[in-house]
Amino acid sequence: MKTRIPALCGIAALLALTTLGGCSLMNPPPVIAAATPTTLLGTHWRLTHLGGRMIDNPSGDRDVHITLQAGNTNVTGNSGCNRMFGRYALENDMLKFDGLGGTKMACEGRMELEQGFMNALMSVMRWKITGRTLELFDERGQAAATFEAA
Repeated sequence: MKTRIPALCGIAALLALTTLGGCSLMNPPPVIAAATPTTLLGTHWRLTHLGGRMIDNPSGDRDVHITLQAGNTNVTGNSGCNRMFGRYALENDMLKFDGLGGTKMACEGRMELEQGFMNALMSVMRWKITGRTLELFDERGQAAATFEAA
């Protein structure tokens, strides 16, 4: 009998290790996803700064924003009061807007912002994304508008 006990203990220990090892295969550790880089095209870009001035622009139905369509060269968005639209030309870090227009509603207290926003877009020559922030620069290299990915 004494010789069987150590053998049984060895088998029990081997079964315990096999079972513990099997548990880790059945419940693998969670996979941590890598951060997806923010892309210029197809992103809802919410305005945060116009030139050097911070803009009060809460998220929602009427936030001032642009989206450069990925499937074509259309830009859409909201300019503060009105829906806006136009076209863009993109080559590397160069970006130009053209044919910008919008609906013709009047909104008290938002028309000056809207005009400044449209003028800023027309002055854009280059772009840069850092994290979730898009900066648009004019021909002098000055920030014309800054956006946050929504």
